[in-house]
Amino acid sequence: MSQRGSPIPPIPSPMKGGDEEPNVPAVLQEDHEGVINLIEPTIVFKVQKTLFGLPRSEVMKSGFFRGMLESPYLGDSKEGSLENPIVLDGITGIKPSDMKSLLAVINIRAYQKRVPILSQSQWSSAYRLAKMWEFDQLRDYIYKHIDKTVRDPLDRVEYADMLGLDDWIVPALAQLCRRDEPLTPQEGARLGIVRFSEVCKQRERNRSRYEVSDYAEKINKSLVLGHGE
Repeated sequence: MSQRGSPIPPIPSPMKGGDEEPNVPAVLQEDHEGVINLIEPTIVFKVQKTLFGLPRSEVMKSGFFRGMLESPYLGDSKEGSLENPIVLDGITGIKPSDMKSLLAVINIRAYQKRVPILSQSQWSSAYRLAKMWEFDQLRDYIYKHIDKTVRDPLDRVEYADMLGLDDWIVPALAQLCRRDEPLTPQEGARLGIVRFSEVCKQRERNRSRYEVSDYAEKINKSLVLGHGE
């Protein structure tokens, strides 16, 4: 938010090929520094000391925020303005970095039609917020992306634990049961002792008789689901 008596100069929207880019999600203000001037009606959120601006058209795709902003019983007409941002306080556990990850995906998906380069934790943060706030199309977009690009079984197990994707765990462990190379100590640490032990037990069986689907049937699901520690 701007400080009184110190007007904030608008920053021109980025230009490309002589044409003005469409209004995109942006960090409006970070630690009381510069503000981006957005043209389209914008909903402003505050996480700790950082303000984030999302185009209203994108925010209204969220079932959670649409219900809040359209309700006659919640907030007021200035809810989500620069003067009265929607505050996402510490109780939610949301950090500015989480919002930046979500905005990066919204920005790319809505306007630039290319896949953003994000880390595993950034994709996870974006997915959690999209799921929590009922951005259903965005959640499905993120899910399809990570399902397509994350192929390593250990990575899939870690994503599954972070995002609550239990249906990924057993097939990923079954791949580890079937592969020729032995598991390393580092991989065992990533799996956790319970899952590591279950995979080792299954690998001791006569592997020539089993395919991945067979191991998936034999893995003790009550042991491995929810035991990534």
